Amino acid sequence: MKILHVKSCRARISRVVVLACALCIVCFSGCRRREQARQSGPAPLKGQPVIRVLLLGGVSECLFSCDSPLTLSAADMPLRPASQDAAAGVNLPIAHFDVFEEPVLIKVLAGRISFAGWSCSTGRLQVMPDPNGIFNLNGRSYRGRLHIVVAADGNSFDVVNVIETEAYLAGVIGAEMPDYWEPQALEAQTIAARTYCLYIKKHFGGSRHWDVRSTAANQTYKGVSAESQATRQAIGKTAGEVLVCRQSDGSEDIFPAYYASTCAGHTENSKNVFGDIFGPLTGVPCNYCSQIAKSELLNWASVYIDKAELYARLVKRYPQLAKLDGIEEISAVSPSRYDGLTRLTWIKLEGANGASDTLRAEDFRLAVDPTGFRMKSAAFAIQNAGSNWAFVAGKGYGHGVGLCQCGAQGLARKRKTAAQILDYYYPGAKIKKIY
Repeated sequence: MKILHVKSCRARISRVVVLACALCIVCFSGCRRREQARQSGPAPLKGQPVIRVLLLGGVSECLFSCDSPLTLSAADMPLRPASQDAAAGVNLPIAHFDVFEEPVLIKVLAGRISFAGWSCSTGRLQVMPDPNGIFNLNGRSYRGRLHIVVAADGNSFDVVNVIETEAYLAGVIGAEMPDYWEPQALEAQTIAARTYCLYIKKHFGGSRHWDVRSTAANQTYKGVSAESQATRQAIGKTAGEVLVCRQSDGSEDIFPAYYASTCAGHTENSKNVFGDIFGPLTGVPCNYCSQIAKSELLNWASVYIDKAELYARLVKRYPQLAKLDGIEEISAVSPSRYDGLTRLTWIKLEGANGASDTLRAEDFRLAVDPTGFRMKSAAFAIQNAGSNWAFVAGKGYGHGVGLCQCGAQGLARKRKTAAQILDYYYPGAKIKKIY
């Protein structure tokens, strides 16, 4: 196997300039804040799965840099120099590079991935920094490796971060929960997040080249910027621990340990939101988040959306709704009613032509407001307000299934352990160490 070593992409600096810079450092270093030593990622654990995180989907280019030497490897075919110079015609299965201090452009042209002057036509390129290296993609830093996968049309590609589970969680926990919250809440969040990502990987990852998205569509992943000492401790203390419950066939296995910000009084049955049935996800009363959550999350402002715009958003997400030819009426079907809280589960849409259809309330909410920032939950009332549809008396933030994150902090302040918090929000589940 031929191996190429490519010189550093750093510009050469003359000896005079280097000496001048060194003198400036000596003169002014006393005024500079000493840089904090970079933290390494979680220690490797034998048996932990690798998680494939979709960072970018369907893009035509992105910017990449790296603070360590790295290796490029085409999945099935050799790399080829993009330029026709002295190296033209040389096929190389592996190429080694030094540090990329300045960002380089990764792009796709006619199905070929182009990276720093090298390209491959295999449709899949692996970018492998040194084990302790950190790379930067479009301004955000990550650990692990990259897989670049060209789409079938040859005009775009996906960027996937391949990383061990514990290192992945280091980029999740601080993005999903404030790292200054109680250690017990962070530990409960870590076990739930680990369980969730491994469940999604097991049940959906086999049919695609990634396991989870980096967004709230699965769970938010922000790479190195989300890491902190507090979250590292939570990950280390719970290393390899997941939640399991009894399955329909009598066995014990992991389940989708959903969680959301603020339930506003009662968590929801997963069957009503996601359509799946698990014993620990039937919903429990919660008066703990009211002590923690911001007031605008417990009771959010009314949302008014133009009727034509709302219909257009629904049809964009669900083209079959075009058969309604407009919407004359929106009504709730079989809402969940708890003490002081009503959460919609299904919504009926009656069309201008007399046809009708139904959507899950959570699907309706995210079609009308994909950000989820305005219509914060499915706990609202619907009003016909002239040219607008009004969504009023809104409560809570998120889908409401599983762990209530603000509630977990409330319980942690009452000195409940992570195990007790998880037992409350996922009744019947057990903690099991799987690696």
